[in-house]
Amino acid sequence: MSIIERVAQLLEPAAQTEPRSFPPRKARASSELDIIERALKESNELAPVTETGERGMPPASARGTVEFAPWPSWAEEESKPSRNARTVAVDIERLRQRGMIAPGGERTATTESFQRIKRRILTDVRNPKPNRPANLVLVTSALAGEGKTFCAINLAISIALEVDHSVLLVDGDVRKPSVPEVLGFKADKGLMDLLADRRIDMASVLHKTDIGKLTVLPAGTAQRQTTELLASDAMRDLLAEMATRYRDRIIIFDSPPLLQASEAGVLASQMGQVVMVVESGKTAESALKEALSHVDSTRLTGLVLNKAASMGLGSYYGGYGYGP
Repeated sequence: MSIIERVAQLLEPAAQTEPRSFPPRKARASSELDIIERALKESNELAPVTETGERGMPPASARGTVEFAPWPSWAEEESKPSRNARTVAVDIERLRQRGMIAPGGERTATTESFQRIKRRILTDVRNPKPNRPANLVLVTSALAGEGKTFCAINLAISIALEVDHSVLLVDGDVRKPSVPEVLGFKADKGLMDLLADRRIDMASVLHKTDIGKLTVLPAGTAQRQTTELLASDAMRDLLAEMATRYRDRIIIFDSPPLLQASEAGVLASQMGQVVMVVESGKTAESALKEALSHVDSTRLTGLVLNKAASMGLGSYYGGYGYGP
């Protein structure tokens, strides 16, 4: 079944289940939806073919040349009493002021929209594709400023409020990290430090938040060869450990923009699900097409049409969207 056929099936059920407590969705801007549909339709043709015949990002040519010791057990590291992840307080008021999901707060349009977004992701987690770690979810965009970090954090918080799932939110935008700042705490070491030095205790760079099931892995110390580290065997081992150690854990990566950082393509090629953020009224058709060409279409879960204030609650395409 093509992506467009999937999209058509998703849109009608979403409209039928819209909460009555909110105003009905306004008519979509046909020009924007036409752009997204054309981009999705052409993404399979534009996506580069890998050496194995799959469409998607070609395998990174650079691999780490340093031999690493076996990765410490995630469960073992987190269970050590003296090395537990630090607990930090999330600035709930800051989230509320930015129009984000604030646990314990009132039900908002954003809350309702991300309820629908996460359902599709959790469905794919329960029914994964072969050789796809469906609990590794990348949130990205074509260009900067389209709202990918906003979406990644809201998605992580929404899933953390689930009964049956916990969340690890990874700040994968290693050149311009912002997740800790948005959540209201400071962080130093993180993902890049783990990849550069396997002797670092994994639990020592994790930050457990006071949002019960949400843990954050910051981007960490800037490194000179970020793309090579993200494409290294150390990263592959870390992702495998993340994906398999805790079956109830969803790992959300806030990625750099696909068209502005080579790290984004490397991350996208290793994820089980990719969510693309599209800014209403800003993202150009050419940019969206090019960004989609860097993603294996079998990993593309859907698109979030962001900042669609004129469309009201539930501005969908590909089953996703949210209002102001």
